Amino acid sequence: MSDPIEKIYQKHFIADLHCDTIGKVIKGADIRKDNEETQIDIPKLKSGGVNLQVFASFVSPRFAPNHCARRALVLLESTYTLIENNCEFSLIRYPEEIKKLKKSDIGILLAIEGGDAIEGSIKLLRAFYRLGVRILTLTWNKSNRIGDSALDSAKPHNGLSNFGIEVVKEMNKLKMIIDIAHASVKTFWDVYENTSMPFISSHTGAYAIRKHRRNLKDDQIKAVSERGGIIGVFFLPYYISRESPVRIKHVVDHIDHIRDIGGIDVLALGSDFDGMSSRVKELEHAGQLPALTEMLIKRGYSENDVKKILGGNFLRFFSKFKAR
Repeated sequence: MSDPIEKIYQKHFIADLHCDTIGKVIKGADIRKDNEETQIDIPKLKSGGVNLQVFASFVSPRFAPNHCARRALVLLESTYTLIENNCEFSLIRYPEEIKKLKKSDIGILLAIEGGDAIEGSIKLLRAFYRLGVRILTLTWNKSNRIGDSALDSAKPHNGLSNFGIEVVKEMNKLKMIIDIAHASVKTFWDVYENTSMPFISSHTGAYAIRKHRRNLKDDQIKAVSERGGIIGVFFLPYYISRESPVRIKHVVDHIDHIRDIGGIDVLALGSDFDGMSSRVKELEHAGQLPALTEMLIKRGYSENDVKKILGGNFLRFFSKFKAR
């Protein structure tokens, strides 16, 4: 790491809005040590300078309709145990707690990926909030009782269901972060119309750069930005570029486009580490995040721009979700 890049990492807060690592932990991966099995472990997070990592509990639709909450609880319990057994980790529930993090600490923010987890129950949504979950990704690759998924051709609700609208409004009351990653275009706009709080797309790319249904179109990027939300750019090769191998420059192409459409203040990191079968060349794991910063500097981003992308924008966004 060059001296200028190292100085940036020493000075600025770094946040990653999405990983699926806990799914590998419950299968036996030991992230206390550096290993090839996972893209995130404690040594890699420290090498990458990560100050806050969102751990997503991914609930597969195969557990639907009546075993999704149980699956979410199993994943959350594993995350709690991970935090309790490693002094480097601290559970983050509110913006005020981030200020208490030491430089050597890694804050963990809890998310659930897949609204199947609440099994059609607002009470379960509230229960997960009480347990510390602060982000809910409304859908995954299959539509659910909340709304339609981007990758589900069936589109049974034509956007948010009536229950989905209720979920969005309750999340506003709870000050729980709405995540529209994986949502269909119509679901996205229904969220836009029904939320009073800014929302996020935790892990996605720009449709104009890679035409894939999981990526955001320009009008969606503008809408997230106008509402004060953020977009976490992911490192999922097939969704980033059709070229092979996919490299850091392809990730930065998405960052460039999202900045040009939505402005620098909408950008964040949403790696999707440990949720992919292939990896971006030179950005294979969390320890290589400095290489992304180096590419941003080469592309002409100022240090202040880089500060915002790495975590500054997330800090500003999260400050709106203080304890009720």
